[in-house]
Order: sequence, then C-alpha cells, then structure tokens
Amino acid sequence: MDVKQYKCPNCDGELKFEPDKQMFCCEFCRSEFTAEQVNQMLSQKREKAADEQRQTQQKQAPEKTAEEKREAQQRAEFEENTRLYSCPSCGAEIVSDMNTAAAFCYYCHNPVILKGRVEGMYRPSKVLPFAFGRDKAVEYFNEWAKKKKFIPSDLVSSKQIEKMTGLYVPFWVADALTHTNMNAIGETVKHWTSGNYRYTQTKEFQVIREINVEYNGVPADGSRKIEDALMEAIEPFDYTKLKDFDMAYLSGFFADKFDVNKEEVYPRIHQRMFENNSSAVISSCGYSRLKNKSFSNDVMKLRWSYMLLPVWFMTFHYKGKVWEYAINGQTGKISGELPIDNKKLRRHSLLLTAIITAVVLAAGYLIGGLLL
Repeated sequence: MDVKQYKCPNCDGELKFEPDKQMFCCEFCRSEFTAEQVNQMLSQKREKAADEQRQTQQKQAPEKTAEEKREAQQRAEFEENTRLYSCPSCGAEIVSDMNTAAAFCYYCHNPVILKGRVEGMYRPSKVLPFAFGRDKAVEYFNEWAKKKKFIPSDLVSSKQIEKMTGLYVPFWVADALTHTNMNAIGETVKHWTSGNYRYTQTKEFQVIREINVEYNGVPADGSRKIEDALMEAIEPFDYTKLKDFDMAYLSGFFADKFDVNKEEVYPRIHQRMFENNSSAVISSCGYSRLKNKSFSNDVMKLRWSYMLLPVWFMTFHYKGKVWEYAINGQTGKISGELPIDNKKLRRHSLLLTAIITAVVLAAGYLIGGLLL
C-alpha cells in the first residue's frame, strides 16, 4: 500500500494539524503553514497524478465536465489517502489518514487491524476542525470529573486519560423549511363567588394555528456505535467555522466512517424539528387548556450536507460496563454518565453517620448536664 504524507517543504518532516494554533506544524523545524499553503504545496503533485490518470483513460470515453472531473479527483484523492481499521471485538470501522497509526479502538480499547482503503463515496463535503488540542481536552475532562466525589479514582488516572482520542464524527446535517398545522379545542375557565354559591364558567373555542419554520444545520450523527443522546448532549457546533473538506485536517486524528445513511437519520431530524414546532404553536395559544390536539407536519424544502465534526472521545471500563464520554472539540462541552464507586460512597456514609451520632451524643450530654 502506498503511503502519502504531508511533508514540510523546509526539512521534509511530517506536518500535523495543531488545533490550538489552527495551523499545520512541523515537529522538527517548527515551521507553520495554513491549509491554503499546504494545498498549494501539494497542488503540483495532484495535478501530475490527475494528468497520469487522464492519460490512462480510454480515448473513446465521453469527456467529463469540469465539475465532474473535480469531484472524481477529490474522491480518488480521498480513497488514496485514507485507510480503514477494523476492530475484531466490537466491529467498529475507524477511518484515518495515511499518517495516523491506529493502535486501539476508541470504543472498546481493544487492538485494531488494518483493513484497507476507504471508498470515495464516504468523502464528506465539509469538516469542522478541532479548536483545541488533547492537553486542553484532558484539562476539561479532569475539571469536570473531579467535581464528582464518588467516582472511581482510576477514571482520571494518567493510564486512562492517555487513551483519549480526537475523533471526527460523521454527521448528516439538514437544512429544511417546515410547515406545521394544529387543530384543537381551547378552553377558558373562569371562577367567581356570589353569596353562598361558587360558580365556574367554561368556554370552548376551536383553535387553528399554522407555523412555518426554517431550520439551518439540524444534525444527526451517522454512526451506530455512538449513542445518539451522547452526541446531542454536546451540541451545538458553530457551523460558521466549517471548512471545505481537506484530507490535511485528518492528520493526527481518527475519523469515523458513517454506517447510517441520511434516509435512516431522517426520522430523528424530523422528530426534533416538529417537536420544536409543536411547542412553539402550543405556547402561542394562551388558553387555560388545550384538548383534542391534532397536528399535520410537512417538509417543503430539504437539503443535506455530510460533514465531519470534532469530538474528543474516551471510554472507561468499570465493573463489566463500558462508560462513554464525549467532549465537543470546538466548545469543550462534556457529556457522559459517571460511575459510582460504592466503597467511597459507603465510607462517606459511615463518616457522616459517625459525625451525626457524635453530635447527637454531645447534645444529649450537654442537655443532661444542664438539667442536673
């Protein structure tokens, strides 16, 4: 298998993307380059490879448009510069660039094996680069975890933390124009008292409400291995920082390969949009109660984007269960359930009981002394 690396033009060292600087850096001579500069350096090689590919094509093949040529070249480049690792334990398929050496599965921490190249159909259109590096991610996680008193001590151990992985998660992102119609019966209730009698007046009205809502960037992750709730909990992502996909951004990171297509994630996105629409319609009514509510929902326009979004990912094995943690690689927002160390909890309970008992006994002696 051919290996392609992003080389420093000054010393021929390996270039890696540094999230803290948003630059591509050489670890040997400390040179720094922008994504545009990296692409410019590689453009001549790409053009040469494209020329060679065109020369091998059959002459009778129909001429492709400029856009088709560009897309074909991008897919070919994606195939050439990605490799796929397969975990024999949990079945996860891990995408990385040719520079990344995969040693373990970020889901179950078992060793992974090289499987082959990734087909160009998995090439995303956009990528959101990591905004901070691994050291900052570890700092965020430690600050979050250490606020919890009863977690296992080895959760934040150096051995555990060193397995934290920078992962580009595949997301299907939808832009949509939606329409929601609600029919319901609205009630107004009035109470008053006259003399010895208390009266209640209830009036019913037919309620019809319609709302059009335009959504931009409703995300749903495209990986079966990652809990949907975990990914939703670290939202939102700032799409203004999106970049056109470039293989260079994968340097030094992993990327997950989508195994859920947009048709499968559509019900999740549909539900999120129309739950929001329904809440907005109901809140606009102002009646004492709404009953017999019925809704009709329509999507009038829908556009999809496939993109990679940055997540620092860590798993922790404790008492036969795998605990998963995710950190938004752009904002630092953390999600994940923390295990409880029952020994710590029991010690704390015993200590608290001892303190309460001592206070009660001391109060008893003091009261008894006063009575005497």
